[in-house]
Parts: sequence; C-alpha cells; structure tokens
Amino acid sequence: MDAFFQSQTVKIITLALVAIVFAIILHANKKVNSQLAGSVKAQHAKLAKDAWVKTILLFGGSAAAALVAFFHGGIDKALSQAFFGLCLFTAIGSLWTIKKTNAAIEEAKQLSLKGKRKGRIEDVQRINKEKAVYNTCLSLAVGLPGFIFVAFFFEKYPFPWLWFAAFLCTGFGILSARWSEFANQAIAKYASDPKHGV
Repeated sequence: MDAFFQSQTVKIITLALVAIVFAIILHANKKVNSQLAGSVKAQHAKLAKDAWVKTILLFGGSAAAALVAFFHGGIDKALSQAFFGLCLFTAIGSLWTIKKTNAAIEEAKQLSLKGKRKGRIEDVQRINKEKAVYNTCLSLAVGLPGFIFVAFFFEKYPFPWLWFAAFLCTGFGILSARWSEFANQAIAKYASDPKHGV
C-alpha cells in the first residue's frame, strides 16, 4: 500500500483532479450565469467573483506554505502542507463569514419579524449554526493540528500516506466554505429589506 501513496503518478493525478474540479466549477458558474436574467444575473456574477477571489487567496496561502515545505522536505511534505493549509485557511475564512452572517441575522430580526419572515430568518440561523459552524469546526480541528504536525514533525515521522489523508480532509474545508457562504447569501436580503419574506 505504501507504494501507492509514494507513487509520483498518483500525486500528479490527485493534483490534476483538484485543478479539474475548479475548472468545472468555473465553467458551471459561467453557464448558470448565461441563463439568468436581469438583477439575478448581476448578483450571481458578483457572488461567483467573490467566491473565486476567496479561493485564489486560500490557494495563495496554501501554495506559499507548500513551497516552503517543498524546499525543507520534498513533495510529500509540500502536498501535505498544501492540503492541510486549505483546511486551515478555509476554516479561518469561514469563521469570518459566520460572524458576518450572525450580525446580519440580528439586523434582519431588528428590521422585522412579521409573517413568515420570522421562520425563514430562524431557518437561516439554524443552517448557519448546524451546518456552517459544525463543518468549520471540523475543518479547523483537522487543518490546524495537521498543519502544525507537517511544519514541525514531518521529518521525524514521514508517514507516506499523510498527503493523501490531508487531501481527503479538504472535503471539510469545502463544506465549511459552502455552508457559511450559503447562509451569508441567504440572509443578505432579509437584513436589507424589512418586507422580504413576509
């Protein structure tokens, strides 16, 4: 099994899969945007652009950490640091988004709680707490210890499978980012329009 994890081909295919997924997402966003109309199209384009800027910033931090790790331990250390970095930096970004969402929820409640609006605001609050916070905590709980381990202990304990485990853990980061963004986008209109959702 160690031969599988040490295979350069497997490592290259894994990195290629990450690149392909992001290319598919970019293409899907463009296709969805082309089928929208009016203000919805502009809003979708703005949200998609915001998501991409955040993604590039996350990759920038992870790539920098991976580059440092590569020169101090090779490809396995670099991949492990990059993937754990994605978990860690995504969780940190999601914590900020969750904080913004909580503030927007309070603003929405103060504006109005008439009709069905109250239940819908509470739904967003529940999603923010149960999905966004939960997945962000998971991503942070995996990313931070993994990042520290790779930075300081990888040379002493160079597990050949660690980079692959780190790759699998990026799923927590993806869920963290998506749920926190979803809740933030869902509450935005309620925080600015007291008649929305009544």
